[in-house]
Amino acid sequence: MFSEFKIAKIAVPTDFSKAAYVAIDHAVDIAKRFGAEVHLIHVLETGAYQGIFSPSKKTEYDELEHAQEKLQEEAHMLERKSGLKVSQEVVSGRIYEEIVNAANSQNADMLVMGTHGVSGWAEFFVGSNAFKVVTQSSCPVRSIQENASQSECENSMLPIDQTPETRQKVRYAAAMAKKFGSTIHIASLISDDDADIRFDFEKKVAQIVEYLD
Repeated sequence: MFSEFKIAKIAVPTDFSKAAYVAIDHAVDIAKRFGAEVHLIHVLETGAYQGIFSPSKKTEYDELEHAQEKLQEEAHMLERKSGLKVSQEVVSGRIYEEIVNAANSQNADMLVMGTHGVSGWAEFFVGSNAFKVVTQSSCPVRSIQENASQSECENSMLPIDQTPETRQKVRYAAAMAKKFGSTIHIASLISDDDADIRFDFEKKVAQIVEYLD
């Protein structure tokens, strides 16, 4: 019914902020559990993407060179510290587009990225780069707030509704819960209380429970 979800490479965007470092820590934890590689991505918003105050070509080149040196240093340090294989790249363009493009080109199995500030979820839902990455990414995205210092996951919430797409996330949730030893709590959400529809829906939920067991 569901194929097993495996993670071989995790893409992690970084802007060298606290939120990014927290996301990297989470990504490293996941990578160790799955035996995966980590790929760091830094995006420079240059030229047309910065509006009327765009920097000169020389400034762009200097920023690119500095970012490459800094990211390479971060990757080497992370590799030594974690024992994982860590790669890195600096790209230029629109942040969310380049994050998705880089993850795709690396055949990443998961994206792990940070959101900024205590209002992270508010930012997430009103059109931030994190939300745009989630909606456009072809792989699962784990969004981490900068105050989420613990990477352990004892409980996972799995919402299941009546749409055909709802079961796509089941194998991802199962794989993560298995590696973290989490308990999965299924929230069954039904919008039509017709008896036949409810019966079919409950049967689908039962199949998911059976798979998880």
